[in-house]
Amino acid sequence: MARAEHPEAADESAGQDRILLLGFSPDGRMIVARNDPDQARCVVVLVPGIGTTAPDSILLRAESFYRQIAAAPDDDTISVITWADYLAPRLPDEARDRAPAEGAAARLAGFVAGLRLTSRFQAPGNRARITVVGHGYGGLVAGLAARDEPMDVDAMVFLGSVSAGTDTADGLRVAGPVYATSPDVNGDGTPYGVHGPRPDSAGFGARVLQPGPLSYGDDPAVRYLPSLRRIVLGTD
Repeated sequence: MARAEHPEAADESAGQDRILLLGFSPDGRMIVARNDPDQARCVVVLVPGIGTTAPDSILLRAESFYRQIAAAPDDDTISVITWADYLAPRLPDEARDRAPAEGAAARLAGFVAGLRLTSRFQAPGNRARITVVGHGYGGLVAGLAARDEPMDVDAMVFLGSVSAGTDTADGLRVAGPVYATSPDVNGDGTPYGVHGPRPDSAGFGARVLQPGPLSYGDDPAVRYLPSLRRIVLGTD
């Protein structure tokens, strides 16, 4: 795995705030991780949505989510991966097109399967806990991946997503529970009603997370941090 120094980590001691480059394509697709997922007990795979193109923003997503979930700056029991291995729509109107999500779904499913194979924690009762979090249009990517391929994940979260690409949570072939938040709170602008029912709707069947009062800019995770932390750590 290649290692890249995070631009805001210069004041941290050696070995801390590591960003690992797990995948890169000249067209701008990237997979980056905060800490080594093979050595972590809890692994989060973030699938971003609209406007995910700049390398700096991709690096910051992994670092920001990690800092919000981890117990300490050097907590290497948690790895947060930003899986931006697809050309996400740049604008909300482009998110009407299902093709980018459909093209990415098999790659995401294969990547998650690979995490299981390479994890050092594979023994019964001592397996790594893997959570997939799809934000906005990224939720459509994650949903289509879990619809088409069995995904051995401990939880799947649709964060501000207007659709999971299936009519119900039962259509997702995941091992663990499915959670959803309202796309009205820090969604990414994907149009409503284009790709299927909302994951937070009563008929979909996901466990709906309620937002807290705090928010920071357009960070989609902040208002759900207590719930997300419990889901990632397996204490929900």
